[in-house]
Amino acid sequence: MSDLSTLEGFHKRWVEVFNSHDLDAHAALYTEDAMLFGAVPELMIGRAAIRGYFAGRGPKVHVAHYPFPHIVMINDEVAVTAAHVDFADGDTLMPYRVTWMLVKNLGEWKIAQHHGSPRG
Repeated sequence: MSDLSTLEGFHKRWVEVFNSHDLDAHAALYTEDAMLFGAVPELMIGRAAIRGYFAGRGPKVHVAHYPFPHIVMINDEVAVTAAHVDFADGDTLMPYRVTWMLVKNLGEWKIAQHHGSPRG
């Protein structure tokens, strides 16, 4: 398991759990009141809604390439990230833009706000 006390470890863990399709582990990477704008029109609010959102993806959807994002540190406990991410459904690439606002609580980073939208 990756170290959630560092942004590098958090990034690695997010990719690991996304690709494992472990919905509980994935939802645990978000704050209780997190928000997610993803590939559907609705705003997902809260861990349960975010878990449900990720439960709706196909079984072959995975991260093909997620380079370490650009990070702006707001303070020691808040960070904002942005990256171009290549998801894939089997062999079909789905290029996205992804931003996160992360907060550090009790020594671990969690996502408070997540936005993903198709590139191009």
